[in-house]
Amino acid sequence: MDQGTAALIAGLAGALGALGGALTGGIAAVRGARIGAETAAVAARQQVQDQAATEHAHWLRERRQETYGIFLAAAQEVQRMAQPLVVALYVEQRRDSQLNDAQQAVSKLCDLGNNVSLIGPDRILPCLQRAIHCVVQLDHVLVSSFVAPEVDRDAIHASLSEYEEAKADFVSAAREILGGVRN
Repeated sequence: MDQGTAALIAGLAGALGALGGALTGGIAAVRGARIGAETAAVAARQQVQDQAATEHAHWLRERRQETYGIFLAAAQEVQRMAQPLVVALYVEQRRDSQLNDAQQAVSKLCDLGNNVSLIGPDRILPCLQRAIHCVVQLDHVLVSSFVAPEVDRDAIHASLSEYEEAKADFVSAAREILGGVRN
């Protein structure tokens, strides 16, 4: 074999090697770019999901805060309306219109309790159910006292105290859920 043929073969071998190396490098680069793009897409998707979860949690917290606040304002209104009725019972004075207003406030509170139960979470439900039970019991005791020949002051005070306690428990549970300080 002469030198020209050897050089040609060596040159072709070098060119083929370079071409093979370039091809292998190109494939590796494309594969690396694809893996990088997939990794970036996964990271972007995760970031979007995390952001959506954070925004939903923030939205839910705001809705709960609003719903709990409306419920507690109605609960306070029931308590405010019950006080003069208790006083009226002590002085044996009928206050039918105030009793009717108080019953409407109790009904509104029970309706608002449905909103609280919808927005949750489940761990507030026992406190909510107790508050609703106590306000219905208070309403029953007040109505019974107005129609009874004799006022059962102990039952009135017990119902009022239980209601106030149930309302305080609801406030504590709501604070805990909303991330506030627990008493």
